[in-house]
Amino acid sequence: MRGSFFIAGRLFFRRRRERRLGHPLVGASLGIALSLIPLVTVDHVADAMIEGIIARYRETSSYHFQVHTWGTPERSDWEAMAQEVEGMSDITGAWVEKQGFGLARAGESREGLTLRALPPDIYIRDSGFAEYLEFDSGTWNLTQGDSILLGREAARRLSAETGDSIRVLTARRLPDGRYVPKVSRFTVNGVFTSGYQDLDRTWAFIPLETGWSILSPESSRIYIGGKVADPGGDMSALSMRMNAELPERWIAYDWKELNRYLLGNLESTRDILLFIMALIILVAVINVLTSLIMLTLERRREIGILKCTGTSPSQITATFLMAGMLAALAGTITGLGGGLLVARFINQIIAAVEAVMAILTTGGPAQTPKLLDEGYYLQNIPIHIRWGATALIGGATFGLSVLASVIPASRAAGLKPLEVLRKH
Repeated sequence: MRGSFFIAGRLFFRRRRERRLGHPLVGASLGIALSLIPLVTVDHVADAMIEGIIARYRETSSYHFQVHTWGTPERSDWEAMAQEVEGMSDITGAWVEKQGFGLARAGESREGLTLRALPPDIYIRDSGFAEYLEFDSGTWNLTQGDSILLGREAARRLSAETGDSIRVLTARRLPDGRYVPKVSRFTVNGVFTSGYQDLDRTWAFIPLETGWSILSPESSRIYIGGKVADPGGDMSALSMRMNAELPERWIAYDWKELNRYLLGNLESTRDILLFIMALIILVAVINVLTSLIMLTLERRREIGILKCTGTSPSQITATFLMAGMLAALAGTITGLGGGLLVARFINQIIAAVEAVMAILTTGGPAQTPKLLDEGYYLQNIPIHIRWGATALIGGATFGLSVLASVIPASRAAGLKPLEVLRKH
């Protein structure tokens, strides 16, 4: 094995006088590395994007679970049920939320808003909710009945800033079927963002007390939202246990049920991206195969001499297999290292690319394209290295490359020395 490894090293690195002929196995290693870098980066970035988006939905929108009813309970019933849910085991918090729609006006600007009526102290009670809300101006303040907090995009479209006064039009349905408009005046106490515009572009937070008075039952929805200690655990078992304890007509849904279609869409997109990247890996593996075949043809004379001096076919096979393993190992290690490095500093790389694009763009900052537009992506990608997935990708790439080396190694072992010596 020592002799086979020595010759394999010579085949991979080449002797000095042979370097002018090129380095086919080094080129194959480079192909593997350049294929692995985007695959590893996409795997980590896609997962981080999915986790970041889902975490924002889970903490600020759908919560860890929701309790609904198909009846028409009174306000006191909702509040009593929220207290009962909060007292269940494994529940860390529960509160009533009322959502409705309103038409906001600030000056000459108009914008439809999703009014979310929440308890004023939820920002303090729920650290997960507060973690994903970043204020551009102002602070969380819903202590006054006329307080309102606007999402960044909603504030931009209304040209509203902290301290401005806006009017919100809502409607209440009368028993005879007619709708009566109601105009409420609010003071903007803050402008916030969750880092994902698709989530908060129409959001506006108002006090729960105000929501009970201006949002009619016919044009709004009410539910109990809550949190648990471990949202990544078995939420289906928790919802089943809650449903067994809840009274009739009340039903609990966990965050995976509430975001089922979103999860499926994001996972499908990720799988398609990884499949495309995996095809590139297959091309790199084929490159190892072709490089070893060319190396076998190039080294026919040396193979013949080795066989004449007593080298067995199994040793020839081992030599070329080791050469392929060296190429696969070098390419895999380089590719995994490069992919992890790019994934670790992806936010800085994107910022640098956007800065270069801003310099090259002559249309000004407003015309500069953004790689991370919060209308479609997160403003910042959370970094979370998945060592298990990285090891699986590296092991699969190395294994496929070694398997691809079997064919040319077997062909090299099958060469007949007399025929080779006659030709050379």
